[in-house]
Amino acid sequence: MTGPRRRLDRSQLRPKNGAVRFYLQNMVTSLTQAQIMIALVVAAHAGVLAVRLCFSLYKA
Repeated sequence: MTGPRRRLDRSQLRPKNGAVRFYLQNMVTSLTQAQIMIALVVAAHAGVLAVRLCFSLYKA
C-alpha cells in the first residue's frame, strides 16, 4: 500500500530557473515476469492482427 500523500506548495513546483517540475508520487510499481510475458504476447498478437488487416486491405 501507499503511505500518506504530501501536499506540495507552489515553491516546490517552480524552481528558481523558471522550469516546471513534475513530481510523481506513489507511482512505483513492480511487474512480475509473468505479467511482462503476457504483455509481450498481447502486443505480438496485436501486431500480427495489424499486419493481416493491412494485407487484406491491400488485396481488396
